[in-house]
Amino acid sequence: MIPTSCEFCGHDVPSERNNCPHCGRQCRFPPNVRAAQDEQQELDRRYGDALAQAGARGADQAALQFGAAVQSSKAVIARPLRDVERLASSDRELYPTFYGLTEGEVRSSFGDRWDILRRVADAALFPGYQQHIRFAALSLDGDGLDEFGECFLVLREDMIAHRASGFEDNSASFVERHHHPVLEGFRSTWEERPKLCVAKLAKDLQPGMLESEFPAILLRQKSGSQESGFVEVHIYGPISVHAVDKVILRKGRTQPRKAMVLELRDRLAKAGVTLEVR
Repeated sequence: MIPTSCEFCGHDVPSERNNCPHCGRQCRFPPNVRAAQDEQQELDRRYGDALAQAGARGADQAALQFGAAVQSSKAVIARPLRDVERLASSDRELYPTFYGLTEGEVRSSFGDRWDILRRVADAALFPGYQQHIRFAALSLDGDGLDEFGECFLVLREDMIAHRASGFEDNSASFVERHHHPVLEGFRSTWEERPKLCVAKLAKDLQPGMLESEFPAILLRQKSGSQESGFVEVHIYGPISVHAVDKVILRKGRTQPRKAMVLELRDRLAKAGVTLEVR
C-alpha cells in the first residue's frame, strides 16, 4: 500500500495509521479504505472484463441491473440474540472485534483452522490495525449469514460508508484458497461495491434474470457441505447500537419468550432502531 500524504502537513502517513504521526491530525479515510482506493485501477479492469464476458453470454443487461441493485445494498452483521440484547442494553456497549473477544478473554481461542486463518488474513489485509476491523456481509434484503446467529443487524449507511471497504469473499476462506490474500482488485470502497460484486458474480448471472433473484446471488447461505458465499464488508472502528438501522430476528432457529422480544423492541426503539420479527 502506498503511503498517504497528510492533507494538513504534507508528510507521509504510514499505511497502517489512521492519524498523521507528524501533526497528529486524523486522515480523511481510515487505512482499509485507503487500501481499497489503491486497488481501484485493477478493480476497474476486473469489472470491465466481467461485463465483457457477461456480454458474450447475452447477460450484460443482467450484470448492469445487478450492479444497480447492489448500489442500495446494506452491511449486515449476524449475531446470536444474547449479543444483540447486550448491545441494546446501553449506549456504552460496543460490538467487539475478533481480538476483543479472544484477547479480552470473552471467548476462548482454540487455535483451530478458522482462528488461524483469521489471524493470517488479518495480518496481511490489515497490517498493524487488525484490532480495529469489524466484519459484515453485503445484503440486498436485510438477511445476514444465519450460520452466525438468528439476529441480523442492518447497519446505517451514514454511520459506516466513510470507513467501510468491501472484499471479494470471506477473507479467511480467500486465504485458504489462494494462499495469499493480497491480490489487487479484490477490494473496493463502499461507493464502488457494485463493481466488486459484478466482477465477482457476473458469471452467475443469466440473461433475463429477475431482480428478485439477485439477493440469493449476492449472499448464499451455507447448505450442507456447501460453504456460504458473500461479499465481506470491513468496517474500521467501533460499532454501537446507534450504528444500527434495524434488527431482523429470525424465529425459525430459536423461540424467544414474547416478553423478551417486547423488552428488546423497547430497548432498540429508545435508540431509534426498529425490530422486525420474521
